Amino acid sequence: MSSSESVSNEKVYFDFHRKRFQRFDQFLDKIAVSDAKNFHVLEIGSHYLHTSLLLAGRGFQVDAMDVEEFWNLDFVKARGKKFGLNPIIENDISRLERFSDIFDRYDLVVFTEIMEHITFNPIQFWKTIYQILKPGGQIYISTPNAFALPNYVRNLKNTLFLKSIGITVGDILAKVTYGHHWKEYSPNEVRAYFALLSSDFEVEIHPYHYKVYDLKPPYLMFKLLSKLGNMTKTFADDIEVIVRLKQKTGWSIKEPEY
Repeated sequence: MSSSESVSNEKVYFDFHRKRFQRFDQFLDKIAVSDAKNFHVLEIGSHYLHTSLLLAGRGFQVDAMDVEEFWNLDFVKARGKKFGLNPIIENDISRLERFSDIFDRYDLVVFTEIMEHITFNPIQFWKTIYQILKPGGQIYISTPNAFALPNYVRNLKNTLFLKSIGITVGDILAKVTYGHHWKEYSPNEVRAYFALLSSDFEVEIHPYHYKVYDLKPPYLMFKLLSKLGNMTKTFADDIEVIVRLKQKTGWSIKEPEY
């Protein structure tokens, strides 16, 4: 991909996610930080560094982690250097082995728009996050709502007509591996998810939406359903998840074995 194509893709990405970034910035407003220079953040999936820049702009120490496809982009490297970000290239987040000897380093872990893309058993991943997060630290997650009205209606239609359940064959074949939403979660599933990992996690969930659609073709029905769903909490497009690590009394679950 050329440099100009990458920059163009970044602009499209930023415009699409603009309101999500604004919401994250509002979350940061609520964090009480007495010493920003000693407030350590790990962003997993830093992409074009939009979120990392919001963090660095508040004086936080930011480790920005993503695959080499992003960190090899010249403008991403230049941006990270300009704003004092610590680049971490990680092409396999399933084990996070580089953090094996790190304990209680981070005050905040940011994990936005990634949970739905996970294709591996996540127990070791979250165990490592538990290890590197300070007691009292937080994990900020944004992810699509499994009950978003357009998808809910589509899944119901596909089931009734015996076409498919879950991700479609067309979706599987049309995208790279990490492009798919392999598993989207409902708020109740997210609560159950973290309860199974450790009783030390406390979960707060807020349904919301950040996408803005013009109510005109193409995909007019999808857009209308999205607008209707976002008038509710149950069928809103997305969920914001704030996970607090109250204390560290023990990890609750072991990885399954073959």
